[in-house]
Order: sequence, then structure tokens, then C-alpha cells
Amino acid sequence: MTARAADPANRTAAEAAGKRTLADDAYAELKARIMRSELAPGAKLSIDGMAKELAFSQTPIREALARLESEGLLARRPLSGYTVEPLLSAAEFADLFDLRMMLEPLAARRAAERLAAEAELGGAAAAEPVQGPAAGLFDAARTPHPSAGKLEFTEADRRFHDAVAECSGSVQIAKAIRRLDAHLHLHRAYIAPESIGETEAEHLAIADAIIAMKPLAAEEAMRRHLERSKVRHAAAFTAANAEAVSKPKRARANR
Repeated sequence: MTARAADPANRTAAEAAGKRTLADDAYAELKARIMRSELAPGAKLSIDGMAKELAFSQTPIREALARLESEGLLARRPLSGYTVEPLLSAAEFADLFDLRMMLEPLAARRAAERLAAEAELGGAAAAEPVQGPAAGLFDAARTPHPSAGKLEFTEADRRFHDAVAECSGSVQIAKAIRRLDAHLHLHRAYIAPESIGETEAEHLAIADAIIAMKPLAAEEAMRRHLERSKVRHAAAFTAANAEAVSKPKRARANR
């Protein structure tokens, strides 16, 4: 147990004053454990058990678990805590990419259309710097070095797709994309390192088309990215499910 946990009485006031920071810390730690399969699909988690294991009070743990549930990584069990969501079945995996193919090219096209409409309304020239959410698209398109951890790649990939969805201007499309994306977190952890560079090149092509205000090019670039991503994820899907079969669920969080 850490020194921080050695005197829980001294932490109560700090947690009450800054529980969002503590909840963020608890969220980050729990999510990392899920991504590393330390909390395997199907594992049962209790608020009390995780509070003791992570040396937090129950309030930030409760908030962190609720946040992970909202992202689709955990499922609530009536009167008995949470369960780590199981890996997708083959049929669910196929359905997920079918849904992504409907939503994300549309989001990319709308992002470019919205940017063009705003530029026309403001009388901006195409060469002028892009303002608003789209201004950060190129930065969001970058992926970490292959030597970085898989969690860093997962977060970078999520940020880019969220950024495109936000640029679309549709709250409902953005919400749907975020919800679908959560189910790929565990599979992204098995993506081959060489795929990271491929992903960045595809992201940059999408960002370039959006910022150039070319709706059809943005739509097509996103469609090509998803087609290639499906192939990469299919291999990761097979690896993740194979490991899940061979690795027993960890139950220590429930003790």
C-alpha cells in the first residue's frame, strides 16, 4: 500500500475539496488496468474492493466507475457493483465496423462542409489559418512513437476520432461515435506496432481533406481509413480473444 493510503483520515478533506482530481486519478488507473487486461473482460469490481486496492475513498472510485460505465467499458450489476465488459463477438465486431462506416465518413464530410460554410460566411480565404475545433486536427492526427505504450496509442486514436466528430457540429453523431469507440479499446491494445505509423498517415489524410474544405475527399479518406482499420483490428480481435480464453479472470477487486 502506498504512503498516501497509510493515513486515510488525512485524505478526507482533500478529497472533498478536490474530488474531481482524485476521481480522474482513479479513472486513469482503472482504465489502464482494463487496457492491460489486469482487470480482464468479465471481472467483477466492487466500489469497496477497488477503494481498498487503489487506496482511495469510495467517492472518487464511485465516480471513476460510473465514468467507465458511460464509456462502455464497464457494466453495472444490480446491487453488486460492476463487471468489465466482455470482448466483442465476431458478429458484434462486424456490426460495430458497419456502424462506424455509416457514421464516421458522414462526420468527416460534415466537418469539411461546416468549415467551408464558416469560411464563406466569414469571408475567409482558403489560405487563412483555420479557427475553432478544426485548428487542432493535425495535432490530433499524430500518433505516439511505436515504442510508447499501447494505452497512449489508444488514447491518441480516440482523440482524433472524437475531434473529427466534434468538428462535424452534430452532438448526436459525436455521442454515437464515442460510444462505438469504447468497444474497440481492448482490441487496440493488441494492434501491431507497425500499424501505428499507418494509422497516423491515414489520420493526416483525413485532417488534410477536412482543413482543405473538401467534403467528398474527407468522406473518402475516412472510409479508406476504416476499411484498413478493420483489417488491423481483425488481427487484434483474434489476439485479444485468444488471450481472454487462456487468461483467468482476476477476482481480487471483489475481496
